[in-house]
Amino acid sequence: MDTKTTSSDSVNLIELSDSQINLSEFDPLTSSSVTPALNEKQQPVVRRPSRPPPPPPNHASNVKTRSSTTSGGAGLTSDLISLQLDKHDTEINAKQTLNKSGVPSLFTLERNRPSFVSYVNDGEAADMHPTIIKSSSSSSAQEMKSQSSSFVSYVPDDSSAKLSRTQSLSTGLSQADHMDFASFEGATGQNAVTSKLLGQREELMQLFMTKRQDDYTSRKPFRLFAGTWNVNGQYPPDSLIEWTAYDKDPPDIYVIGFQELDLSKEAFVFAESSREDEWRKIAEVSLHPKAEYYLVKLVRLVGMMLLVFAMKRHQNHITEVMSHHVGTGLLGKMGNKGGVGVRFNIHSSSICVVNSHLAAHAEEVQRRNQDYADICARMRFSDAYGQSPRTIFQHDVVVWLGDLNYRIEKMLPDMVKECIDVGNYKLLKENDQLLCQLREGNVFKNFEEGEIKFRPTYKYNPGTDVWDTSEKCRAPAWCDRVLWKETAVLSRSTIKNSKKVPKTMTLKEYRSHGALKISDHKPVSASFGMDVKVINKEKYRVVYEEEIRRLDKMENDYLPSMTLSSHTVEFGDVMFQQAVLQSVELHNTGQVPCHFEFIGKFGDNTYCKPWLTISKPKGFVMPDEKLAIEFEVYVNRITASSLNIGSEKLEDILILHLVGGKDFFITLNGKYIASCFGSSLEALCRMKDPIQQVDQKLLLKWSKISVQDANDSESSDEHTLQVPKELWWILDYLYHHARSQPDLFQQPGLHHELQEIQKCLDSQVPVTKGLNSLPGSSHSSAEALLVFLEALPEPVIPFCYYQQCLDVHSNLQHSKELLKTMPVHHRNVFNYLIAFLQELPKYEDKNGLSVHLIATIFAGLILRPQQRKSGIEARIEREKSIVFVERYLMNNLEEL
Repeated sequence: MDTKTTSSDSVNLIELSDSQINLSEFDPLTSSSVTPALNEKQQPVVRRPSRPPPPPPNHASNVKTRSSTTSGGAGLTSDLISLQLDKHDTEINAKQTLNKSGVPSLFTLERNRPSFVSYVNDGEAADMHPTIIKSSSSSSAQEMKSQSSSFVSYVPDDSSAKLSRTQSLSTGLSQADHMDFASFEGATGQNAVTSKLLGQREELMQLFMTKRQDDYTSRKPFRLFAGTWNVNGQYPPDSLIEWTAYDKDPPDIYVIGFQELDLSKEAFVFAESSREDEWRKIAEVSLHPKAEYYLVKLVRLVGMMLLVFAMKRHQNHITEVMSHHVGTGLLGKMGNKGGVGVRFNIHSSSICVVNSHLAAHAEEVQRRNQDYADICARMRFSDAYGQSPRTIFQHDVVVWLGDLNYRIEKMLPDMVKECIDVGNYKLLKENDQLLCQLREGNVFKNFEEGEIKFRPTYKYNPGTDVWDTSEKCRAPAWCDRVLWKETAVLSRSTIKNSKKVPKTMTLKEYRSHGALKISDHKPVSASFGMDVKVINKEKYRVVYEEEIRRLDKMENDYLPSMTLSSHTVEFGDVMFQQAVLQSVELHNTGQVPCHFEFIGKFGDNTYCKPWLTISKPKGFVMPDEKLAIEFEVYVNRITASSLNIGSEKLEDILILHLVGGKDFFITLNGKYIASCFGSSLEALCRMKDPIQQVDQKLLLKWSKISVQDANDSESSDEHTLQVPKELWWILDYLYHHARSQPDLFQQPGLHHELQEIQKCLDSQVPVTKGLNSLPGSSHSSAEALLVFLEALPEPVIPFCYYQQCLDVHSNLQHSKELLKTMPVHHRNVFNYLIAFLQELPKYEDKNGLSVHLIATIFAGLILRPQQRKSGIEARIEREKSIVFVERYLMNNLEEL
């Protein structure tokens, strides 16, 4: 469509009050018109008989590892995936168990999952054959054994097998496996004695044993290899041995991160890639020849892949392997940038590894910092039951590697190259963006990095050691980095009178590997010595006996007592997709550990509303200690609609149950500021004023207009807008300012700019003359458009048309006849949006947007099912929806 001026006397798309707004030169439609746990009387608890403790873990089950993805499907589905962090608590049956005296015990909470101490020892360590305690979703022990017999036990991310073990409550240290050595005769001669330790006593004993881990563990030296390489979409070479087997001695553990395995434009939507298997295989055969290894875990998000290998002799001691991925691309979920992570225990030490690819371009320091913060905030490793998600930093050691993309600033490319030639790395490091950000405390707080003594690893002409000679002539930079952090050292150092914790990680060498030349990056690796905590079985038994006796005494002598810093939480004004955090401090004023848990009200299946997240919904507070519980309100596309119209309020009363004590009631209050994001097309087309100036009763009335009734309602309304003014504003701005923007709709915006755009759309009206502007960059406005479409309660093509559109996806004429029956506002928006999108491929040489890529990005927003699907069915439907949209983009727009 050629740019032209709209005649002043033509019929415009939008009418506000009695005046007409000029739709600028682009106007495609110009010519047409729990039961709150009842406070039970507390009674003393009869002391339980002492019993021998279970042994420490000495065998690990050959079970499949769990992959945690917030999409709820097998890795990335073919839909645009929402990486939400919704937590689904497993059901807990609280049963008062009676001891022999008929007295309810304070510590008998029965759960529908295996116990931390649900095994006993037959005393024959040499011939122990553990049996996995079965849960409803576990495979049998024999099946698991057969699945792990190969040299490389590859377990895909969509594994649904569950681990038969629980995770530590606080520091993430290893716990005992769930094994059953059936012939043990305990204090009573029956295994039933051990089963009484289920539930809360189990979790409390975990906490006690974790706090005393130094009393029963010793340190054993291990070697760890951490490597990263951006392969620039290339096929793998014949061998990686110059990189992966660089050291004389074989490492015990490999963590290898790749970036840009697949550079295809569509790759950040579809998960499949043949490159994964090719690079995995070459990595396997290139491991150190002096040892045998098995694949602990593989996780991939588009072009980012993380591989964890370990020596086969350690296989029985590597447990609780979990993975997660976070996309930081468009809509905060597409995987062209982001991170993949794996966590695992080795013996009694916990390790988390993150491989990330942050935003590109020298000027995008703030965007890189934002990507890092997003990965930290959203990456969670849930246990085998979907509970107690761990963050990245709830591990003994964190290794973070990848193409972090920080550049050398304030220096011209020629000056950078001159410094490299003479070995003046000091000047370069003074201007290295990552080191500058580290000094300012903006990212990677308390992380360490080895001294950089190697040449910058980017950017080379592929296949050579020659710096970039392309038209862009990128300045050399250390984009590829390996950093690490020891959380135990930091946490202990903040506690008064705590004994000094020895360092776990010792960097042996930090280097690049110039012999591998296929990419425009050089691979980087770091070799570490790592002290792993190994359990001494005899000491463990002694400590366990001491702690179980202490727990028995507490149960008999004391009742729990706790106070709250506040019983009311005020969130103030809350806006769409802008998190608000408040906290309440719990103080244990008693003599025994307090076990708390948020429970649902009578008739409720959950303990809180969907817009609320509680940082620690259950746990323990030790005597005279305090614990801050964070409450986060976050309104997303799912919850925004009901809050906009006032049918739901940011109000709730939470029940905090103290096991063996009283219940506490916490009142939550907040005020949601209505937004055009999350409002229906029917309501938006009836708003002449900004939504924040519209009476909420009208919003409620308009929201009740169904798709079936929309046309009848339209005929009775004389002054509705043909499309929402907010949508017109965004498209008008993009049309004038961003048609030729490089990487349009492929690079995310900045959070604070999206917030400013939202405020502008919700509180102002576009001008009637001249060009409209929006705050922030074109990328932020482009993402605002995607967020707007995604947040519509009823998509552009209503849900009831979804299947019919798929049925006629390859027949343009039939689909046009179908869409003519849509409500008029949905037809107008579809026409308007398609007309705008048809303009973008005309500038493909600049913005990189082909017709197929545009259809790939927008199909899931324009045409989507009411219920998200996964697997092959979702992929087939997704491809059909892309074809459906693509046919409209490739043909002349005719008004429906």
